[in-house]
Amino acid sequence: MFKHTLCSVLLLMFPVAVIANAARVPPAWLNAVVAIGHTEPGPGGSPTWVTEASGFFYGYLVQDDPDPTKRGYEVYLITNRHVIANHAQIEIRLNPKNTSDQGELFPISMVEPGTSKPTWFTHHDENVDVAGTRINWELLRARGIDFEFFCSDTQAADTAKMKDIGVSAGDGVFVIGFPMNLAGKQRNYAIVRPGAIARITDLIESASTMLMIDSHVFPGNSGGPVILEPSLMSIAGTKPNNSAFLLGIARDYIPYTDVAISPQTQHTRVSFEENSGLADVVPVDRIDEAIKAWREALPAIPGVPLKVAPVKQ
Repeated sequence: MFKHTLCSVLLLMFPVAVIANAARVPPAWLNAVVAIGHTEPGPGGSPTWVTEASGFFYGYLVQDDPDPTKRGYEVYLITNRHVIANHAQIEIRLNPKNTSDQGELFPISMVEPGTSKPTWFTHHDENVDVAGTRINWELLRARGIDFEFFCSDTQAADTAKMKDIGVSAGDGVFVIGFPMNLAGKQRNYAIVRPGAIARITDLIESASTMLMIDSHVFPGNSGGPVILEPSLMSIAGTKPNNSAFLLGIARDYIPYTDVAISPQTQHTRVSFEENSGLADVVPVDRIDEAIKAWREALPAIPGVPLKVAPVKQ
């Protein structure tokens, strides 16, 4: 369990974070985003990091307190189910606090060594693209890793929270991750892309399980966080929102298929799948559901993090 003072500090910072020329994404949040991939031989046989997907650290509140600095969190690495599928092991790359040091690799197997006990859990609904694993944050801190996490109680907006603060179609968002293997050669440098909520009413009304955004999402973005952009401006009758919130997990772009028809036979000759510019986002609700179900199925020593064996790059 981790006491995270940044959760309370950011609450004080957000009201001034939206003034002109100020950051619209809390800079510390970039340290919560994780590059997921593997190493392979590069030129001359030297190891080269290849980014396959993204993930992020999520702090699940397990000890509440009126004083935000005394709240306790379990830290989880969250990504998509399809990211870890067909892998015996994945590697995550994290940045040391010393900016002159290169990224450090931490392999995470699908099962605990010497056992058949899975280290990852997924949502009980196979159609919900969520996977997670509990992280040994003490190990990361001891290794000098520069990491943060999104606090579930103050920095994440589930469907009820989105409805309460008046999130609507057209509101700005940011998609953070590592698309197209553009993670950085030596260290992680997350890419932040702007976008907007394309459709949300069906999620609010429980007609859909997904949030739809208008933003270019590419391979490598899968599993990364989607952040609500704070704004002081609003039209009459709507609520302004001056805080950034985690909305969910970028899943995949929605494809658009174009078909070439033969003018002679009128038969389809070839079809092309294109990125429509729309993308699905798994809302925070599904993350909390997956964690809650996993914890309830694991009565042994809740709060004790799983061990992760680090290997230096």
